Amino acid sequence: TPGGAGRRQPGLVELVDLYPTLAALAGLPPPPDVDGADLSGLVLGGGGAGKEAAFSEYPRCPRRLEAPWDDLTSCTRTRKEDFRAMGYSVRTDGWRLTAWLRWDGARLVGDFSQPPVGVELYAHPAGEADSDFDATENVNVADLHPAVGRRLMGRADAHWGKGPGEPAGGQEARG
Repeated sequence: TPGGAGRRQPGLVELVDLYPTLAALAGLPPPPDVDGADLSGLVLGGGGAGKEAAFSEYPRCPRRLEAPWDDLTSCTRTRKEDFRAMGYSVRTDGWRLTAWLRWDGARLVGDFSQPPVGVELYAHPAGEADSDFDATENVNVADLHPAVGRRLMGRADAHWGKGPGEPAGGQEARG
């Protein structure tokens, strides 16, 4: 902030929080159609914490979903309608879950009504704020912690706006 000293604050945040936070710090209200949360209290150190969870999406375009994804096919030049899978990630204080779902190119949403084609779960021990996050995401522990995976999958399901028995439809992919 202008005139403020830079410092690290623990807490989960998302890029979508940047606009409402900067607007609040400038004394301006954010437009009503802007997503995200005002985290100025966290920035100023006067109170507030980060979010309980942070969410992200990442498309994948492997040749075959049923085979191991040994190709590094990028989706950068792929039309959204032609994505093969979407990774829906939920990051909490102690965990990151990424569920890879089949992509519904007609509706531009992941299909939460089918089992994931892949699940990754990584433990993030307390106090790792100054550590290398990549070092903690080398061992997939999904098989060791199925209850955690189910709980975080429920959060992903709720966040992306799925109705009972319907594919997720709350937010379109922006890739």
